Amino acid sequence: MKFFAFDAALDEQLKLVQRRIRKLMNGEIAAQLRAAGMDYAKLYGVSLVHLRQFSQELKPGKDLADRLWHRNIRETMILATMLAPKEDFPDALLAQWADGVQHLELAEQLAFNFLGKRPGSGALLEEWLLHPGQYVRYCSLMALGWQLRFVGMEVVPVFKSNLSTIEALAADGGVRRAVVHCLKMGGRFSADLAEPVEVLARKWQDGSDPVLQEAGTEILFELGKS
Repeated sequence: MKFFAFDAALDEQLKLVQRRIRKLMNGEIAAQLRAAGMDYAKLYGVSLVHLRQFSQELKPGKDLADRLWHRNIRETMILATMLAPKEDFPDALLAQWADGVQHLELAEQLAFNFLGKRPGSGALLEEWLLHPGQYVRYCSLMALGWQLRFVGMEVVPVFKSNLSTIEALAADGGVRRAVVHCLKMGGRFSADLAEPVEVLARKWQDGSDPVLQEAGTEILFELGKS
């Protein structure tokens, strides 16, 4: 558990957030999420749509986002990914966040809302590709793909130098979907990556593993190369 210095203004914001979350609670969805294995300290079953709408009422900020993340409540952690400032959030804080990425939904939200749109994330994403946490690796792969769409080509060197790692990660069924997403984005948005991605996809398509065959076919279809 992370401890924070007292800040009256931030504490008031946190109370406001928790009151709103409780008002938006959907008990049926919360029960379903718990049954599916989500073991947050608390969860309220609030939809992503409602959380995104609520996030528009709040001012992004590093300190607020960090406090929200460490509440270990599903809804506050997702809000943290929406409120963390992309231009002013150090890797050192994100390193503290990594251990909290314990669920697929949160990995996807962190990748799409924040890491996939945050400039200067290449070194962190490269490190997270080899993180022991499966969902951290999943998040890294998803974010690499979103980076090419939303930020630009700055992660292309990371992508190219780790293509063999990305290929190896496809053997893990828990992150394969993220591998396919990453490769699709690489082939679509980067001229430098289009050829190596196509070569890898054809290798899988022509191989003997039916799961990888399907992945290769999906990537080639996305690239208009089927």
